[in-house]
Amino acid sequence: MTLRVYGIPMSRAIRVFWMAEELGVPYEQVATDFKDEGEGPTGKNNAAFRAASPVGRVPAIDDDGVKVFESMAINLYLARKHGKGLWPGDLAGEAHAYQWSFFAVTEIDGTIIEWARNAFVLPEAERDPKKAADAIEKLKRPLAALNGALSKSPYLAGDRFTVADLNLAAAMFRARRMDLAGYPHIKRWLDACFARPAAGRAWALRGE
Repeated sequence: MTLRVYGIPMSRAIRVFWMAEELGVPYEQVATDFKDEGEGPTGKNNAAFRAASPVGRVPAIDDDGVKVFESMAINLYLARKHGKGLWPGDLAGEAHAYQWSFFAVTEIDGTIIEWARNAFVLPEAERDPKKAADAIEKLKRPLAALNGALSKSPYLAGDRFTVADLNLAAAMFRARRMDLAGYPHIKRWLDACFARPAAGRAWALRGE
């Protein structure tokens, strides 16, 4: 059975599409729009989608009966199942995969969205420069920690790209429009992550 991914590229499902592209796993995109509250094929109250995501959040997957929601958990599951170099080879690497995935959620995701909305996403008249500046200030500590970690190794779990890098880079894709002059190791790492062919294929789904 083909991996079924519920979501649309303009949502956090992009992280799962990137993972599937990295792994070379055939997948079916079931377009489920996070804004659609209906019961139709794209709606969050569609019965098949709700069976995979009882909370009604995208993305979710149905992998031959294994149903998982939350993008970070999905990617950790897929990387561990399929390997292909994306799952770390030792216990310390696994710990870092979990660490940086949780870091993405707790330290980066919401704040970088707040910055992006008020820096370039919203129409100019609706942007709040103070909110953008406050978000940048809040990001200073986590970005400094990340930059320090990447000064010691090319990737987050060692010398090769793994699920740790994919999960965090996918959450930080907006940072490519940020002034990263003070974080040269993050800039180098993000460039390397998004130069990967699988990243290009996934982001092409968003028209980027």
